[in-house]
Order: sequence, then C-alpha cells, then structure tokens
Amino acid sequence: MDGLYNTHVKLLAFDLLSLTPTSSDPPFFSRRGTPLSRAETLGVVTSRELKYDRFLRFTVDDGTGCVPCVLWLNQLNSPHFSRRNPSDVRLIADMAATFASKIQIGVVARVRGRITAYRGTLQITVSDVVIERDPNVEILHWLDCIKLARKCYDVTPCNN
Repeated sequence: MDGLYNTHVKLLAFDLLSLTPTSSDPPFFSRRGTPLSRAETLGVVTSRELKYDRFLRFTVDDGTGCVPCVLWLNQLNSPHFSRRNPSDVRLIADMAATFASKIQIGVVARVRGRITAYRGTLQITVSDVVIERDPNVEILHWLDCIKLARKCYDVTPCNN
C-alpha cells in the first residue's frame, strides 16, 4: 500500500467525488492511481438528516461540490462495538453525540473520516468534526488542498 493509504488527505469536493473505487480486499479508493482510505474536507453544512440513536447524515459544500457525510450514533447497540471495553464505547458514543449536536445547517465544519460508498455514492464516514469560526479557514483549506495535490498526491514515485 501507498504511504497515503491511512492518512487523512485534504481534498476538495470535486477531487473527493471523482475518486475511483477498487474491488480489492480491503476496499479502497484511488486518485490517479494513489490508494486512499481517509479524507478531510471543509465547508458549509447544507443539509442535515438525523435518525435518532442511529445516524446523522449531512452534506458539506466547499464551493466545488457537496460531500455526503454520515456520523454513526448507534455505538451503544452495535455488534461492531460489543467486543470493546464498555467505558470506551460510552466515550465514543458521547463524542458522536457531541459532534451531532454541533453540526447545524450553515456552520463551517471540518470533517475527517473514512472514504466509503453507500448505494454507489461516495461519502465520508465521520470520525471527527471541528466547527470552524475563522472566516479565512475556507480559503486556507483550498490553498492547502491545491498545494498538497501538486506536491504530494499527484507525484509519481521515481523508479531507480
């Protein structure tokens, strides 16, 4: 696997939404041949759908497109978490509930998580949310994304 595989790569929506899924095990997504599994995006929350104790589905618009995101809220009754320490599961559930309460339409949110697909649509399965208050954060994110794409993501390793 590539060095970026388990890294949260900063991507603009048009780059994120153009990733190519692979049929490998474990599944991942590819950007110009580079395997990616995690991403970070930043933008305005433009929609929000809450299914109590199940999930929060929302979209983040960065000006280049809208990224669908899902934040799972069912940690306390999920079989995936049943093998973990109950106090760890409670902490994760509390963090998810806190994130869900902060995600409101119109806020600028920085979202990190796994790149996944649901019913053929690419999405971010959220692991972390930060609500941004700095008015410059969006343009700085754009500049970071462009710089990283040119210097890191689009660089083909040399074959010596």
